[in-house]
Amino acid sequence: MISDKLRDQTIGFTKEIQTLLNGTIASHVQIKAVALPVGDDRLFMLGHLLDKRLLTAQRFQLKPRAPKTELWMEISFQLRLDAEREHLMVQQSFVGVFGSRDAKHGLFHYDYERDKIDGYPDAHLQVDASSEFFETLNDPKCDPGRPLGALHFPVGGKRFRPCLEDVIEFLVVERIVQARDGYEKLLEAGRERFRRNQLMAAMRRDPATVDRFIEKYRTPERA
Repeated sequence: MISDKLRDQTIGFTKEIQTLLNGTIASHVQIKAVALPVGDDRLFMLGHLLDKRLLTAQRFQLKPRAPKTELWMEISFQLRLDAEREHLMVQQSFVGVFGSRDAKHGLFHYDYERDKIDGYPDAHLQVDASSEFFETLNDPKCDPGRPLGALHFPVGGKRFRPCLEDVIEFLVVERIVQARDGYEKLLEAGRERFRRNQLMAAMRRDPATVDRFIEKYRTPERA
């Protein structure tokens, strides 16, 4: 049985993501949450029109500034409670931008996988691009022909990784997509909420540093 706390927090997060997307750069996005049958670990997966049988999220269209161009976004999250079973935690996430509904390669994608085991950074960015100079840096014994798009650029790690609001802001300010009026307020509110949650999580995991901060900046009592 999925705990009420996990379900309730997941529903709230689902509404936040859907409101953010539909209020900034998308229309008619429907974020669905599906409980994953993984025993005691208890996960929820989130995505646009998520298929309960295949557990795959569908891409949704954006409105690019360039004429006669398609632009699609794909997002997914896996959520669970933290070790104390109190706070919602992202186990995995993916945000990517593509040129069609089914394209394997796109513009870029952000990935996050908590405690990733293959040696790559937990949080990383991959850009589908090429560089002649980079090709000269490949070790011919182990990486012949490796493209720039195969590189995993670290982006803040477990605690300080980019949020969905950062990706949306990038697409808007770089004039790739058209945004709705007033999108800035939604971005700032969502980003502030994300950073506050991450700060609280960092404080819970490092109480010694919190104690040192309080001791250093404690306001002296007035005589």
